[in-house]
Amino acid sequence: MFIIPTLLAVYLFFEFSQVVRGDAPQLAALVFFSSVLAAAGLLICRSVVLALLKATRDAEAVAEGDVTRRMDTESAGEISDLAKNFNRITTRLQQTIDGLEASRKQIQTLLSKVCATIGQPVELESTFEVLLQTLVSVTGLSHGAIFLLSPERDTLTLSVSVGIPEADRDRVLKVGRGVVGWVALHGQLVTTSESAPWGGSDGLSRIEKLMSRAVHVPLGAPGKVKGVLSLGLGHGQKEISVDDHLMIRNLAAQVSVAIENAALKEDMEKTYVETVAALAAAVEARDMYTKGHSRRVTELSVAVARTMNLPAQLCKDIEAAALLHDIGKIGIPDSILHNTGPLPPEGIKHIHDHPIGGENILKPVGSLGRLCAIVRHHHEHYDGGGYPDRLKGEQIPLAARILAVADSYDAMISDRSYKPARTSEEALAELWRCKETRFDPKCVDAFVAYMRANPDAGSRCPV
Repeated sequence: MFIIPTLLAVYLFFEFSQVVRGDAPQLAALVFFSSVLAAAGLLICRSVVLALLKATRDAEAVAEGDVTRRMDTESAGEISDLAKNFNRITTRLQQTIDGLEASRKQIQTLLSKVCATIGQPVELESTFEVLLQTLVSVTGLSHGAIFLLSPERDTLTLSVSVGIPEADRDRVLKVGRGVVGWVALHGQLVTTSESAPWGGSDGLSRIEKLMSRAVHVPLGAPGKVKGVLSLGLGHGQKEISVDDHLMIRNLAAQVSVAIENAALKEDMEKTYVETVAALAAAVEARDMYTKGHSRRVTELSVAVARTMNLPAQLCKDIEAAALLHDIGKIGIPDSILHNTGPLPPEGIKHIHDHPIGGENILKPVGSLGRLCAIVRHHHEHYDGGGYPDRLKGEQIPLAARILAVADSYDAMISDRSYKPARTSEEALAELWRCKETRFDPKCVDAFVAYMRANPDAGSRCPV
């Protein structure tokens, strides 16, 4: 950095020394001027070179990941402009990195919530609700809805929604009609905005009109669409960002997989239940007195559960458990099953163990694990005097308490090898008498109320 100003000073000295040759004062002045010029040049070059070296070091630091580096903008001229541009670039880079980090954290939050929900034994609808609420929150959107295609593929049913008033929730949409129906029919994503509105608003549903600026994503590939994910922009929002678009499409793909897996799981459960039900029917066929018992108990149990306004999933579990509640009797010998007199001790043990046997048959299928407790405890008594675990009161699953009432009622009105059938009124009176001892009072009240309103319910059950 010393060469250029030194050479310039030497050149000027020799150039003008010829002119002032012999004139000592002028020669001294020339030496002084050349020295000053060289020193000034050295200072200027030094400051420029130092600034460039610092810029190099800052650039290397940024390349290593330290985007907090900033250059001094107090330098003169082009160096100051260079520093300002460098700082502007690093500031924008810092903002971009901060935005990406925030997006990463949002995605992690979304995935952790969704994974936690998927890991729980809940309905698919509950998983959709958590996913939709989290997605709307992360993207800053205001409305969301998931529509599922019917088996006939001609209608779409609203599964879950977020931010949509009850009055605007269209429950059923026609495939091929409106923007949602078009997406379901063609399997293509559609974005509606101020710059790209959806034509033909007369054919739009209330939800579609509410979400006039939205993205509608097919759940599945063309020809294999299982539903539509719709997300609407909030007040003041103009467009959905590219990053949010990518996140929405990726999650829509995951929803499609979840729907497909749920359908496969349901088919597997249905096949298994049908198989076990066939075994249960085979058990009942061994004893002419119990033929049709499980199906009658199933109908009565489900009816009472609905009378008590229990959740749909619990009613579904009660239906499956009631159908399979006596499957454990498959291991009881005929000599005990057909016994017309007092049971020997080993016979009593077989009878008391059949709920455990039923539980053990259901255990291998993890998805039916929720039925095990119902089957195991359907012979427990409300006062703790039942079997196999002598549970009492609220310790007994509600589904098992309902099943116990229906099971006992059907047993009382049926001819058995060890006793004649009672009338419906006699059976209801016995249930009423055993409130708070054998049976949950709330379940007895609901059962009696249902039978009063449907006096022929038991006789109409299939045999």
